Amino acid sequence: MVTGAKDLTPIELNRLHPVIGTEVRGFSIADPGDGDRIDEIKRAWLEHPVLVFREQPICDTDQIRFARHFGELEIHPSLAHQASGHPEIYRVSNVDEAGNILPDKSNEWLYLNLTWLWHSDSTFREIPSKGSILHGIEILKNGGDTLFANMQAAYEHLDDQTKARLEGLTVIHSHDHIISLSSELSRRQDQGEYTELPPVSHPLARAHPETGQRSLFLSPHTMVAIEQLPDPEGRALLDRLIEHATQNRFVYRHRWREHDVIMWDNRCTMHMVTPFDNQAQRRIMHRTTIVGDRAPIPASGMT
Repeated sequence: MVTGAKDLTPIELNRLHPVIGTEVRGFSIADPGDGDRIDEIKRAWLEHPVLVFREQPICDTDQIRFARHFGELEIHPSLAHQASGHPEIYRVSNVDEAGNILPDKSNEWLYLNLTWLWHSDSTFREIPSKGSILHGIEILKNGGDTLFANMQAAYEHLDDQTKARLEGLTVIHSHDHIISLSSELSRRQDQGEYTELPPVSHPLARAHPETGQRSLFLSPHTMVAIEQLPDPEGRALLDRLIEHATQNRFVYRHRWREHDVIMWDNRCTMHMVTPFDNQAQRRIMHRTTIVGDRAPIPASGMT
């Protein structure tokens, strides 16, 4: 148990998976209390990189206010998915703001389907995201679960030879690569409107800037190639690491309930959505994304 402010319910932590996924009880995102309560959440987040808050019927303003306790907020490069009243809100939704399911094969529909691939948010930026907060507004009875992988645990369970091989290796990440993974979207002349972002290079193994813990740094939907290795050798290594990191022992499956809020640390996790019939089922999620604190630190650079 984590002790809260005297006039509020104590905060309790309940593990949902042995290595990733922890439920927070006794905390209101809309009314979090004083700074000490926020500090408790910050400390819990460093130890538990995926925090689950149940029964949080918040509005976008509540979510933005809470997220700003952890840093500045990103504006997502996909203009079509930004909330019109709050650009800090990224609408992970197959429903437009008028309440209509997105047209089959529209740019927005195709782009959203790419969240069904494993990824970490904003790895296409020179300074990737620190973390993300996702509010489940309309959820599904079947499908649409979110999977989270603990990249620290995955790194720890690599053999020493593989860890040594990763030292000094860097990977090119690109937002354009996301679009290339959709065969239909990539061949269109009009692919939608996006903020232009050049490719960036990040270490394949990184150290957490606050805890110093080492982890794999994988984001399959943005990773173009390992700079120091030729294909197919580089691609084979990436595929092997992805397969290793997404074993059930490292992965928490979240089955959404209405007004769940999940907060995850992008510096040591990755995630994906399980497929669902997005022409017959409505799924509305609002995400805030916290600006990163610094460029990724190579695992070998942390002593």
